[in-house]
Amino acid sequence: MTYLNDQELEQEIWKYAESWISKTDLWNKIDCDKKRFFDRIKIMIPAQLKEKPVKNRIMVCRIDTTNRAEFENSLVFQDNMLSLMRDELNKYPKPMFYFNDTVVHYIPPITKDNVKEFNKNPKFRKKFKLDETIKIWKTRKPNVRKTIENMSFYYTGLFIFISRSIFQKSLGIISTKEANIRIKKCQSVLENHFRIMLKQNPKDYEAIRQFHEFGYGLKGNQYNLGSFRI
Repeated sequence: MTYLNDQELEQEIWKYAESWISKTDLWNKIDCDKKRFFDRIKIMIPAQLKEKPVKNRIMVCRIDTTNRAEFENSLVFQDNMLSLMRDELNKYPKPMFYFNDTVVHYIPPITKDNVKEFNKNPKFRKKFKLDETIKIWKTRKPNVRKTIENMSFYYTGLFIFISRSIFQKSLGIISTKEANIRIKKCQSVLENHFRIMLKQNPKDYEAIRQFHEFGYGLKGNQYNLGSFRI
């Protein structure tokens, strides 16, 4: 069996999914571990592939990203999945997050060069003004964190739709009007998702915002669009 990296595997799937084909028949055309193949198919839907049931088989085909109907179907899919993720989050007892530690910022800032004197010398400490105290939110329920992280897969898909629309507009593949319509619709889905989620979880409002802005436990958050096709 030849090993294909993720990009090579996607290229092979894309090549053979030019027209409707069952997932199993598609896998038979590619020299790849079956589980890894199906996992990659799942990731490619709906940003790159569409699917439909035919009798007892699931068929897949490339998405025509320039087609308005294809875009609308993909957008509805992302919106529905975000709704399911919110429903999953609502199953957990509230509040979901707690804090037992804080990060304190001073003006001027505390650094490795002055922290020892700051801790030991009360007179020196008076030179610093308290700027802000940030709570570090965490959860005792790992599934809470997992559910919120799973959400990112679907709203990152919306980031890809926005980026793709900008590229397509710049290349003259779709009109500026069409691109602006798509971008606005993606923004609307994103804004609606976060508005509903934060409204549904008033006791965890601050923690959820911090999770998305700074990452879990203030460890930093990154949003990786990865590769996508125009």
